[in-house]
Amino acid sequence: MAPIAWSVSVKPLNEPLESFRLLLKEARPKLDRPVEIILIGGAAALLSGAVSRVTEDIDILASGETIQVLRKAGVLKPPVQPVADSFLCLHPDYRKACSYVSELSFPPKIRVYRLSPLDLAISKLSRFQQVDIEDIEAILKKGQIGKKRLLKRYATARAYYTNPKETDFHVRLLIRRVYREDFDPKKDLPKPEGGP
Repeated sequence: MAPIAWSVSVKPLNEPLESFRLLLKEARPKLDRPVEIILIGGAAALLSGAVSRVTEDIDILASGETIQVLRKAGVLKPPVQPVADSFLCLHPDYRKACSYVSELSFPPKIRVYRLSPLDLAISKLSRFQQVDIEDIEAILKKGQIGKKRLLKRYATARAYYTNPKETDFHVRLLIRRVYREDFDPKKDLPKPEGGP
């Protein structure tokens, strides 16, 4: 895991996050090795301070090995849902920008992070349902994330994603809705940094 970018301080936790914290606390003595978990989805949006809605579940990214360890320790039960990173449009360096969530961590065994606001917004382009659109708009507004910065990060993320045509369509709709501009991914998207 990359260095911690900054720490998050949000209290009190809403009910699903508090349930997750209790599951992690109970699992700590059962873990045979340290684990790192990354919050995504509504939980990460809530902890970023960009949204105030309640989330019903806790979506997490973790390696296959960590998922097995968490399952064995009894963590993977409602409201917790593991999500494979291949299902999300993510920048290849998303781990470097993650934030440490001290309220949910039990070091040294359990370290919980959340996606950065920009990576969270880009990851939500994968599903792009109404709640995702609202979250993306709130994240962009709260973080004062401009179109150029969003598109630069997205261009690299899409180069690694399995379905860039779908997210390109979603970005087109998003740019029109948020920035009130037309956007054509074929000609207006910057070149990705690096490459798959």
